[in-house]
Amino acid sequence: MLKVKKNNLVRIHYRLTKSNGDLVDTSGDGRPLEFTCGRGEVVTGLERELIGMVPGQRKDFVIPPEMAYGGHDPSLVKRLPRAGFPSDRKLEVGQCFSYRSKQGAELRYRVLEVSRDMITADFNHPLAGEEIHCEVEVVDVSEE
Repeated sequence: MLKVKKNNLVRIHYRLTKSNGDLVDTSGDGRPLEFTCGRGEVVTGLERELIGMVPGQRKDFVIPPEMAYGGHDPSLVKRLPRAGFPSDRKLEVGQCFSYRSKQGAELRYRVLEVSRDMITADFNHPLAGEEIHCEVEVVDVSEE
């Protein structure tokens, strides 16, 4: 029986929640998540906890922010001019937007505050600063 290790194809069922119990993601649709271990396809903390596990094994653990989506970086909270948005667009706290930078990267942000002239936007990942609570079951491990 193969154990999870770097470059193995891994299939898992999982349930991820925040510390307050809010559901982040799950394989609840019955289809396991499939990824190649060690290639950065999932957060580092998840990969590290799976190393050495075998098919059928279950595990519960917590991934700290630095091994998940990073800490919340206050420098990524920016004030943007309201004039940069179409005047007929209704802007509300909590809305998420994305755009392409001049370098071609897709940047995402969430609206934190809206005033007449300015918008406060958070460019951090929505899960930055969060501990992620994980329940996993290894379904299958194979050589790639």
